[in-house]
Amino acid sequence: MKLYIQDLNFSYDNGLIFNNQTHTLSSNRITLLLGQNGSGKSTFLKIIAGLEKPNSGSIKLHDNNDKSLNFNGNISYLGHKLALKEELTVQENIKFWHNFYGKDLLAREFEELGLDKLSSMIVSNLSAGQKKKLALYRILMSNKKIWLLDEPFSNLDKKAYGYLKELLLMRLNNDIIIIITSHSKLDLVDKMIINLDVDP
Repeated sequence: MKLYIQDLNFSYDNGLIFNNQTHTLSSNRITLLLGQNGSGKSTFLKIIAGLEKPNSGSIKLHDNNDKSLNFNGNISYLGHKLALKEELTVQENIKFWHNFYGKDLLAREFEELGLDKLSSMIVSNLSAGQKKKLALYRILMSNKKIWLLDEPFSNLDKKAYGYLKELLLMRLNNDIIIIITSHSKLDLVDKMIINLDVDP
């Protein structure tokens, strides 16, 4: 699949955030969106997710035969707000997602992310890193074709950090478009870099 981003522009009342962003994103490599705070990384993802509206520009999804696809229902978005049910336990959150997506437990991912040791804990009592792991599990459960991940490596311990890198690279083989944001370059192979600190 390919995601075509054409002449994307966005500004707030107090000024331009980014302009003339034109890119072709492919499902065979990770797209790394770089930039300092305020450069528009999170906004860029929100526009693709349909949560913000650009001033101008277009975004189109095509399959491998260059046929146009509707991508609105095919997006998994992980923002700074993790969309967890804080008053429920880890296990109750996971059960909700299993029912919502109609999927079985992802046993390996459940254990590799250390969620098996947290299943009875109330989400509001988890650390930032533990909440991030739970939110990442939700993305895996969704099985969507476009993953928009805002700072997915932040607050992760060394084991989870390494496992997430491995997981992202494995998922490229499933014809998934993956876009992640970061303040700095990450040690990821098969990546395309969009740097919002540099004029297009």
